Amino acid sequence: MQAFKYKMYRTKQTKHIDDMLREAAYTWNKALAMQKRYYALFGKYINKYQLQKWFDKRVKRHYLGSQVRQEIIERLDTSYNRFFKKLAKRPPKFKKAIDFASIVYKQAGYKLYGNELILNRKFRFKFSKSREYEGKVKRVIVKRSRVGEYYLVIITDAKPKEYRKTHNGASVGIDFGLKTYLTMSDGSEYSNPLFLKQHLSEIRKKSRNLSKCKKDSNNRKKKRIDLARLHEGLRNKREDYQFKLAHDLCKKYDYIFIEDLRLTGMTKMWGRKMNDLAHATFIEKLEYIASKYGVVVHKIDRWYASSKTCECGYVNKSLKLSDREWVCPECGVVNHRDLNAANNILRKGISELESMSKTSSEASYDCIQESHLL
Repeated sequence: MQAFKYKMYRTKQTKHIDDMLREAAYTWNKALAMQKRYYALFGKYINKYQLQKWFDKRVKRHYLGSQVRQEIIERLDTSYNRFFKKLAKRPPKFKKAIDFASIVYKQAGYKLYGNELILNRKFRFKFSKSREYEGKVKRVIVKRSRVGEYYLVIITDAKPKEYRKTHNGASVGIDFGLKTYLTMSDGSEYSNPLFLKQHLSEIRKKSRNLSKCKKDSNNRKKKRIDLARLHEGLRNKREDYQFKLAHDLCKKYDYIFIEDLRLTGMTKMWGRKMNDLAHATFIEKLEYIASKYGVVVHKIDRWYASSKTCECGYVNKSLKLSDREWVCPECGVVNHRDLNAANNILRKGISELESMSKTSSEASYDCIQESHLL
């Protein structure tokens, strides 16, 4: 599966997208209200298929087809399941029409002709077809951003494009840090631009201007869009940096070993800086890009004391977070905290890969060892 994203032109017809999203928000809120009431009366939840069947019979709206409504109910059911499995902190909540951002067409209700999208056989929208999409179209998503811009996402069955690496067999351990963003076991380092910190004063100024505006006024809407556009620009800069960094790492290495960090706990301790680093989204991009390059990204156990362990095996349990270097009392080696952690992550990752599948990956493991020794 592959997704192709295009920006839609703003015309007189795009007002109908707002009406569609308003109906989508109504469907979500109606289904959520029914689930809450049913649970209050009977102590259980309605099956999503029964809820979809009820909507198809009872609820007749103007803009959305049955499949679009069914997908919204599936989305609600997924949110409940994530909450039951403790993957989400809270159950789904009611949404305002302005906060409902997307609708999905699976098999029917849309047509694509060149750079024109036809919905419900009567609404025509043009988009900037910057590139050709490949494969058979599986679903179409219409999205609205926080700044009021519209996008079309076409998902097809095409296979993602594969890339070539510049190195074969090279492996690296990566230590994530707050001062130095990434410290590699080969001694190289990567810093993070911290885009939020760079524009923090501007964000505060625009936030103050927004808070001074009267609620539901046109001026408040303008200020809200102005602030949202600034945040969108920061997000785009951060994503561009993370994608380029992920491509750079996957071009250099065949095996990448990282720690499985508990980022929620780290966010509670360091707050805004952790959000600015956005390490979780970088790992997602790294794993996605690695699948295109054929690179293995392996996570080691988060409880492994990578910073406190010397190469001789001694564990310095008294090491503090402020200690950037420490001397091993057993062998006398001076360990740089981040570089030592990256080397330990590399060794630990190689041993875990070996223990998982020795017979099938014996040749690959030997290749890793040879590249590390070189």
